[in-house]
Amino acid sequence: MAIIIRAALASDSQEIAQVSEHLGYTSLSPAESHANLVALLDSPDDKVFVAQLGGRIVGWIHVFFARRLASNSFYEIGGLVVLPDTRGQGVGRMLVKHVLAHQPGQYRVRCNEVRTDAHAFYGSIGFKHSKVQHVFRAVSDNK
Repeated sequence: MAIIIRAALASDSQEIAQVSEHLGYTSLSPAESHANLVALLDSPDDKVFVAQLGGRIVGWIHVFFARRLASNSFYEIGGLVVLPDTRGQGVGRMLVKHVLAHQPGQYRVRCNEVRTDAHAFYGSIGFKHSKVQHVFRAVSDNK
């Protein structure tokens, strides 16, 4: 069976959410997952692609254009997930190569420091480690 890479559709939201659970992403309600996907599909700066095997979604990738004021803008991989039972079959590599082939430019990806398998994966497909950073977050109650 061949792996097919295609643009995501709004109707894929449930399957994408199911694949996402395998990497520990916060579980969203079906309505929240659908709304998030529709917003990304409607955005000119975001692209979402899925990998299908035998008619079932086995992986997805989200890429967005990150504009910067004081440095060069770039594309960033916002997420890449492949189902555990299809890892090692080239699905992730195919998703990344698809994005790189269809949108030339500089790409970045951020990986949690504990995801050493992801570090090795990105290194194996030509990404170079460029820096270590801390991520801070805050919540504003101002509406």
